[in-house]
Amino acid sequence: MLGKSADAARIVTLGASKVDQLDGHAVARIDGSKDVTTVRIAYLPLGVPLPQAFDTDLPSKLLKVTKTLWPETVETVGKLSDKAGEPYVVDDVGLPVINPWKAPMFTSAFDFLPDGRAVIATFHGDVFIASGIDDKLEKVTWRRFAAGLYHPLGLMVVNGEVLVTCRDGLWKLRDTDGDGECDTYEAFNFDLMVTKSFHEFTFDLQTDLAGNFYVIKAGPVRKGGRGFDEICDHHGALLKISPDGKKSELFASGFRAPNGIGISPTGQLTTGDNEGTWTPVCRLNWVKQGGFYGVPPLAHRETEPTDYDRPLCWFPKDVDNSSGGQVWVTSDKFGPWKDRLLHLSYGTCSLFGVLPQEVTFNGQPQMQGGVARFNVDFGSGAMRARFNPKDGQLYVTGLRGWQTTATQNGCFQRVRYTGAATRMPIALAATKKGIKLDFACELDAKAAADAGNWNIEVWNYVWSAAYGSPDVSTLETKVAATELGNDGKLQFSKSQMSERKHDPLTVKSATVSADRRSVFLEIPDLRPAMQMQLKYEIKAADGVELRGQVINTIHALAE
Repeated sequence: MLGKSADAARIVTLGASKVDQLDGHAVARIDGSKDVTTVRIAYLPLGVPLPQAFDTDLPSKLLKVTKTLWPETVETVGKLSDKAGEPYVVDDVGLPVINPWKAPMFTSAFDFLPDGRAVIATFHGDVFIASGIDDKLEKVTWRRFAAGLYHPLGLMVVNGEVLVTCRDGLWKLRDTDGDGECDTYEAFNFDLMVTKSFHEFTFDLQTDLAGNFYVIKAGPVRKGGRGFDEICDHHGALLKISPDGKKSELFASGFRAPNGIGISPTGQLTTGDNEGTWTPVCRLNWVKQGGFYGVPPLAHRETEPTDYDRPLCWFPKDVDNSSGGQVWVTSDKFGPWKDRLLHLSYGTCSLFGVLPQEVTFNGQPQMQGGVARFNVDFGSGAMRARFNPKDGQLYVTGLRGWQTTATQNGCFQRVRYTGAATRMPIALAATKKGIKLDFACELDAKAAADAGNWNIEVWNYVWSAAYGSPDVSTLETKVAATELGNDGKLQFSKSQMSERKHDPLTVKSATVSADRRSVFLEIPDLRPAMQMQLKYEIKAADGVELRGQVINTIHALAE
């Protein structure tokens, strides 16, 4: 797409078969070819004579930078947490908010080089390298590495080379002359379809053990959030790209606005997704190949599905109103969460430990479970997280854009395990007799065995084309939207959305395990529910009060 149709007569191409008009724009049509095709385009004001010849340099040469563009560096001083007694604290790695490049620091993705330096992208198209990240963070040096990228929202370092997910495809950024900045921008994979929809961001970048890459593309959400613009084949799709970048395939579909993915050391993929059309509230997906995750117009199937693959967990809006990515704990230096999954919330700038449980649902294996929040907060919307191979701690970055509790435009922060006692839930299981909840610490047996110290409510949501859903009773059989929105589609009324029809469940008894690290809650009327809220007010064995909650989903009750 080249420009307004009124200017089409001023567009000259070499290598394109013709210039057409489409939706008020000029479009150069390029014939398919198995060979590399070079297309040159000149945009000329009316009255200016045509050029005698086009520049004959190949794009690979034109894109190669031959001089150092950004020799300057910026030094920042980090800030260590002053919280005492907490097992997890947040240190701030100072961003170069004031810099000679006048670059906005809306940080969007990052990874670590083998020597411990961090490579950090920003939404506005820059990539920086930060060195000096150590225990004290007293001198962190920043240098601009690349610029001019199109909304980079994913980044990985693979074999020492930097790859970045942008709206237009997957780029490899190479420093071939060793001067500390990118001089070759390589289009590693550009299979990704791109339209003019403003909201079709392409999120994250992960790899599996075989070297395949994974990115995920949002649906073309209309301005205002309701419904979708014209849909292409990659909208709402999780894509798998071959290690050499030459092939891609659709791995799973039906996502609305999945701002982040995660992958385990064994290759298990996860994603979040955000409330909106066909997404009643945010959800955490345990993804399987060929799966469909909720948005029928983005299913990319001959017939739109009438049912969907269930998430591991749904989230109430006050817990997570806009999900980020996930990360598996691969470090031995992060307390009791080794080999477990963590989830980020962009909307509430928070971190959750995931408590999964595998059950059988409709005759098939199904993951369900919940989350427990860490006692940490981030300065901006938490989107990407990785463990630093040097210090074994968790680093998080994110930005402030749409709805979030963020106070800063961007952040790069470290979640550091202090070694203090971790007093939070770490495993959950729903059975036909009740709920088993494991803690990372020993409990005060008397307090934990008091059924009055536990409070449980359950409720459901409505999966429909409406934007979001009210909280509805698990005993109601059908709830439907009643009002027409500005887009002519049925929406829930304000009075419906304000209702909170939660069903309280009675805890008949609470039994503490012999090691005092688990509690079994006997709940006679426990039943499947899209949402459960389990609150507790108990004590740890050392007398410290424990007040918190677990948010979870029950698809099926185990034996």
